[in-house]
Amino acid sequence: MPTEPTIICPSCKSEIKLTESLAAPLIESTRAQYEKRMADKDAEVQRRESALREQKESLDKARAAVDEEVAKKLDEQRALIAAEEAKKARRDIGSDLDKKAKELEELNEVLRQRDL
Repeated sequence: MPTEPTIICPSCKSEIKLTESLAAPLIESTRAQYEKRMADKDAEVQRRESALREQKESLDKARAAVDEEVAKKLDEQRALIAAEEAKKARRDIGSDLDKKAKELEELNEVLRQRDL
């Protein structure tokens, strides 16, 4: 036969059998405390998750702004490089044309002197 749990009275040191009717308020009190602690922890977890979500959104926006700024700077640099290369190409072509014109003039001069 299972023995019922007992508690000892701290004042009179007598042993008291812990029946369901005596244990129910203690069990309910313990259960209520446990449920409150769990609800508090759940609320804290939700607050932390919310803060993390907000932080992630903020970081995502900052990253997008940085990416946009980098893309803008790249476009500007590409345009600058293209302009510089076009300027260099025009200068090179101009120089080549000047050389060719001078060579042509020299050849024409040689031809004129031969014709004379």
